[in-house]
Amino acid sequence: MIIQLNQEIFNSLSASEHKVIDFINNNADAVQTMSITNIARKTFTSVATVSRAIQKAGLNGIAELRYQISHQIKHANESESPYKVNTILLKSFREAKKTIDSISISGILQTVDYINKADRILIYARGFTSLIAEEFQQDLQLLGYNAIIMKDVMWIKQTRRFISKRDVAVIFTVRNSTPEILESAETIHAIGAKLVTCCCIAPTKLADYSDVLISGHSELIMRTHGLEVYSKVPLFIIARTLIEYIANTQSK
Repeated sequence: MIIQLNQEIFNSLSASEHKVIDFINNNADAVQTMSITNIARKTFTSVATVSRAIQKAGLNGIAELRYQISHQIKHANESESPYKVNTILLKSFREAKKTIDSISISGILQTVDYINKADRILIYARGFTSLIAEEFQQDLQLLGYNAIIMKDVMWIKQTRRFISKRDVAVIFTVRNSTPEILESAETIHAIGAKLVTCCCIAPTKLADYSDVLISGHSELIMRTHGLEVYSKVPLFIIARTLIEYIANTQSK
């Protein structure tokens, strides 16, 4: 049995929720590859009912349910394909949840205040993280802000020539592995411009120079050619939160 309930939880379930739990326990092989919408359709219930039943069973959501099923099945047979897929999905779920839980609302509000008062927003990033920084820049420009991206090492090294006290700098970095960005953070701090750091590692030396530090939780995706590649999902969540909040406040 995949989901085991104590008497108290069993008594708290509605008839529809009982139907969902019974379906999951009787169709474990199928459920490990099904979406929450598929389960609702098969049980003739709603997505909300399925979600509620899963949570009452003590699971955070469909990702954790599928992982639990796959984990049990993995030890019963040799087929690991669904297990591996659900493990990956659970990592994404864990990253998103831990990032959302750790985001400081006051940090978001303070960052938006800095952006609104700044002459320019200078956005620092390197490598694949630049893709998130570029989208953040484009979204800010669409909202009418003067946003400039700093992703070339030679430009980053020239920070002192570009930035002023009236600017705000936003750094996106997963592991803070670029020495030039740390040097720029020190320069920005010395000049007196506001600095917001969005990263996924703690503690970080960048915190010493940042007015706001917004942290996410990133997990390892792969090791290849001597490199470790970490997920950028947490940084995307942070950037999306800032942009959507700014857009919502502008529309009022």
